[in-house]
Amino acid sequence: MAQTAPANSLPELFRQGAQDIRAGNLAGAEAEFRQATQAAPKLAPAWLDLGLAQLREGKLPEAIANIETSLRIDPASPGAHLFLGIAEYQSSHADVAIADLKQAIQDDSKNEQAYAWLGIVELNIGHPDQAVGPLDHASELDPKDENVIDYRVQAHMAVAKESYTQLYQLDPTSWRLHQLSAVIDAQADDHQHAIDEYLLAIKQAPGQPDLYESLGWEYRALNENDLAVQAFQHQLKLAPRNPIAMYNLGSAEVENGQPAAAAPLLEHVVSVYGKPTEADYYLGRAFAALGKYDRAVQEFSRATQVDGQVQLRAWYELSQADRHLGKTQDARAAVLRYEALREQSEKASSVNVQNFLKLNQANAAASGNNQQ
Repeated sequence: MAQTAPANSLPELFRQGAQDIRAGNLAGAEAEFRQATQAAPKLAPAWLDLGLAQLREGKLPEAIANIETSLRIDPASPGAHLFLGIAEYQSSHADVAIADLKQAIQDDSKNEQAYAWLGIVELNIGHPDQAVGPLDHASELDPKDENVIDYRVQAHMAVAKESYTQLYQLDPTSWRLHQLSAVIDAQADDHQHAIDEYLLAIKQAPGQPDLYESLGWEYRALNENDLAVQAFQHQLKLAPRNPIAMYNLGSAEVENGQPAAAAPLLEHVVSVYGKPTEADYYLGRAFAALGKYDRAVQEFSRATQVDGQVQLRAWYELSQADRHLGKTQDARAAVLRYEALREQSEKASSVNVQNFLKLNQANAAASGNNQQ
């Protein structure tokens, strides 16, 4: 009966096959799609769906053969190269799988799953450097795909580990190893150990301005502003025309109570950047500390255009500068704006904390289930 099924029964076969797959009845789905191929042997979707049912059943040789049949009938069979690549990979034919997945991407450049699977295959065969690009692209296409995020993190970490190993093999005594250790410590908020590592790196490479820059910011993280100033002075000495070095030193001098030294540096930075930046905020603070409140107002007003915490602080400082100038209404308006932004910031922070707690609870529950 299956071999002589009339063509008008095809829609019912496809419908029943899809229903069986949703219900987890893979054997039933395979039987339905096999009947479809017998009823219409030149219909590519029938062979593709038969292959997909067999792929889910783990019948990889049969799945590969039937998906290839769908491609012979219709070389543009939608999704066929993607599923063929998955089947080939699960059959330990990685090279063939990669070729099929690349073809799937060429067929559909918006196919997030094709990029994801290409990255997964490259990562699992020991090519993390080749996995990073496809996984990054997959994440761009679907930023909320947790599976892609997971593999993307694994790929980037593996590349970093490989690079660290290569660096160690080139020179086990390299100052760059101390720099990498410092970066890792800093990311873990272990600022004192980061400082120790940067000092060791500087001892080996005293002519690297970037090391002094990073050292200075670690000192600032510990509020050791006098040491931060010294570090940034070394950076500026090694890079005298670098506006970033000027900003680093100028902002540190403001924090360290040296507004007269900071103001000329920050004025130059502001003129170089042109658009409002955090440098305007620190220049405003320098002018305010020097009693030049009219100029402070100008700089704080520019800084209120910068997003983030700088904007919040700039509105507060602007209100204080206006108050010193006797501009009561302007000061009040700035205070109200500051309070509104602070309320928004606190609400956002509260939401982030709640999400963090929920994530921890979910992880703890998952861990408990795994232990059971």
